[in-house]
Amino acid sequence: MPYKILYIEDQFAKSIMNDLEIQGYEVKTDNSEDLNILLDKVNEGFDAYLFDFRLTANKGRLDAPSIAQAMRTKGKNYKESPIFLISDEGKLKEFNKDLSSQDLFDFAVSKTNFRKDIEKYSKRINSFISAYKEIKENKFQMNKILGLSSSEIEKLIDYRLLEITKNEKIKNDVFAYCRFLNITLIRGIGPLIGEEILSARLGVKKESNDWPTLLEILKDYRYKGILSDVYSRWWMQLVLDWWNKEFQGESLRRNNSLERVTLLKNKFNLDLQPIDPIEYAVSSNFWTICKDSKNALDPIDGYIINSRVIEPWHELEYLSLKSALEHTKSRDFLSPNDKAEIRKIEKDLRIKKKDGTL
Repeated sequence: MPYKILYIEDQFAKSIMNDLEIQGYEVKTDNSEDLNILLDKVNEGFDAYLFDFRLTANKGRLDAPSIAQAMRTKGKNYKESPIFLISDEGKLKEFNKDLSSQDLFDFAVSKTNFRKDIEKYSKRINSFISAYKEIKENKFQMNKILGLSSSEIEKLIDYRLLEITKNEKIKNDVFAYCRFLNITLIRGIGPLIGEEILSARLGVKKESNDWPTLLEILKDYRYKGILSDVYSRWWMQLVLDWWNKEFQGESLRRNNSLERVTLLKNKFNLDLQPIDPIEYAVSSNFWTICKDSKNALDPIDGYIINSRVIEPWHELEYLSLKSALEHTKSRDFLSPNDKAEIRKIEKDLRIKKKDGTL
């Protein structure tokens, strides 16, 4: 049975409606002209809702965040189906500046990217619909939602995270529960890590011929809970346990990239290549990545980024000097001392280039 989507758009919606129908959805539209009619329609039992940002082309005077706020706070069904935002690039920039609106939607994407990667975003829509249903069906039982046993929960999940999920504002609200796990566990660096971090910590280039084979060896340590079909993650503690069992006496953290890869190649007879430090970096004892370039990085070669609240179970995020010198977006979130140090390095590099010593 196809998923039912309500697409709320104040202008001509036929093109995206057709795109969604090709992906197998049953789609209805609403032009947001009458808020009361819209809210009645919203409660008809749709599996997901898709919004444009500004909904003022007709007689409507409310934008997507205002309507989404009403949906999230009124009526049972509103809290049990995901809401997604798609809009023009300029309007999304406006949305990204409004922090109060960002806790209303499960994801936001430009219309251009949505239509260009419709299969990717359809898969993400399906994953969120499924996640909401799993949370409800499993009655907010964390271990089942995350695909873990009761004993694994205690080992892998910080007790403070567990306590937050017992909060009255979260424990019976499917949307709040899903968003909390998505933002603070699945998409943060902590108990779960993504493929780039895994590659950095093993010291192995993802382009290596046998990287897929190594991932297969580690398949038992993959995250298998909600949203795992769109976000590939591994339980870092389980990967560490595996390493310590296979390479007794060899510290994963203290070995450099070449040493880690040599151990893996000799043990499993794999064709793997070590990661080299990027420009301006010195150490190959990689443990993280540059947030902007995604290159492997030893934290000692990076600058701490202060762009978001760090939960107790999160690890810090870093920017490489190379990215900082290229003025990538995360440079704005460095400390004043780090910015001053980078400006001095820039000045020294300009002098060296002028003198021909670089």
